[in-house]
Amino acid sequence: MSDHSVVLFPGMIKPLRLARVYGFLIQRADGLYHPGGSQPICTMTMARKMVEGGWLTQYGQRYEPTEQGLRAAE
Repeated sequence: MSDHSVVLFPGMIKPLRLARVYGFLIQRADGLYHPGGSQPICTMTMARKMVEGGWLTQYGQRYEPTEQGLRAAE
């Protein structure tokens, strides 16, 4: 991780916990969703911050928790 790490905000806990439960989150136009979800669990701005901070890794439309993200969700 770089010297410019992003602090874990309280709003990041729920998405990280759901990413841990489901193994990944899905990007749609207005935010990230858990598989089968109908309500966004966070905005795309927050998702980008979590990727930048090393909490999530993006693979196309799919976001997976990193080791750091898995530990933070505990």
